[in-house]
Amino acid sequence: MFIINLVLYLVLFAILARIIFSMVIIVHQGEVKVVESFGKYVKTLDPGLHFLIPILYSVRTKVSLKQTPLEIDPQSVITKDNVMVEIDEAIKYHVTDVKAFVYDNENSVVSMIQDCQSNLRGIIGKMDLNEVLNGTEEINVSLFESVKDITAGYGLSIDRINIGEISVSDEIITSMNKLITASRDKQSSITIAEGKKQSVILESEAKASEMQIDAEARAKQTKIDAAARAERTKIDADAEAARISKITEAETARIKEINQAISDSKLNEQMIAYLGIEAFKQVVESDTNTVIMPSNMTELGNIPVAKELWNKTDK
Repeated sequence: MFIINLVLYLVLFAILARIIFSMVIIVHQGEVKVVESFGKYVKTLDPGLHFLIPILYSVRTKVSLKQTPLEIDPQSVITKDNVMVEIDEAIKYHVTDVKAFVYDNENSVVSMIQDCQSNLRGIIGKMDLNEVLNGTEEINVSLFESVKDITAGYGLSIDRINIGEISVSDEIITSMNKLITASRDKQSSITIAEGKKQSVILESEAKASEMQIDAEARAKQTKIDAAARAERTKIDADAEAARISKITEAETARIKEINQAISDSKLNEQMIAYLGIEAFKQVVESDTNTVIMPSNMTELGNIPVAKELWNKTDK
């Protein structure tokens, strides 16, 4: 009997301990717990210590509010130019509305993945392969804008979405390499042609510039030479004028001195006539053939020989 009672006490203690243990609810930081009463949503428990009445209330699920990274498996997508590519995606999201996340969608995360894949197919289908390969950032922005409002209805918020590796078949890679090589060859030819064209243009411009500079230099030198000649002519003319002025001044001074000397000598006309006769006498006695004519031709008659010759001629 004692053993039976002990067992009953132990069972009752275990049931009581379990009931007490189920009353205590601990919610960790960064998460919440959803409380139901007979299947109906009652409230959301925030981080901390809580107590619930067993049987009447129960915790349905725990929801993390932390940012959650998610890798989406690669999916095949067809581009606008009918090229099949495989693209994977990486999403970072967090729960913003716990009630909507738990009750408004059977699986909000799966719905978010499906929406991302569907919208990615639509975005890639409007782009050529080259645009897809070179426009990952544009694709990320477009995909984020297209799904952020949709996932808000699931109680989720996408913080960031990135497409990962873009894979194409080996055949496409070979074709692309050939196309890139051809494009590079074409660009190289264009660059060489443009270089030659620019070289010819620069050479022509250099020659034209050289001719213009030469012409300007010659014109400038001509002006300088003309100015120098004009300056030399002016200097020569000034020097000649100065020389003539000096000679004139000297001659004027000499004449003035002679006149002054004659004036100071007190000579009369008889004396001057006498000096003239003496000078004429010296000329006659010299061996030269010099003939001195008087300044007044009427005075020839005063010379005896000339007068006699004149009279004979008249007869």
